[in-house]
Amino acid sequence: MTLDSQGNLYGTTVRDGTFGEGSVFKATRTGNGWVCSDLYDFAEGSGGSYPIAGVALDSQGVLYGTTSAGGISQSCNSSYGCGVVWEITP
Repeated sequence: MTLDSQGNLYGTTVRDGTFGEGSVFKATRTGNGWVCSDLYDFAEGSGGSYPIAGVALDSQGVLYGTTSAGGISQSCNSSYGCGVVWEITP
């Protein structure tokens, strides 16, 4: 997970989200614990699926990461795709 300057945590799940193919989330600390927000749900196809690596955060607050499947399958001889590099601006 990655921590921003306001104390928010960002991370991914591998088999969660609306489509069961992973998600990107933000956890915000409150007086009673943490509140999680779903930022993106991966779905099979060109947008990638199954993020298994960490999240990188740049100085502008943009999140980056990779998936293990999805994307273009012709280039890696996999019917599940080779994965993608993703970018999210929360």
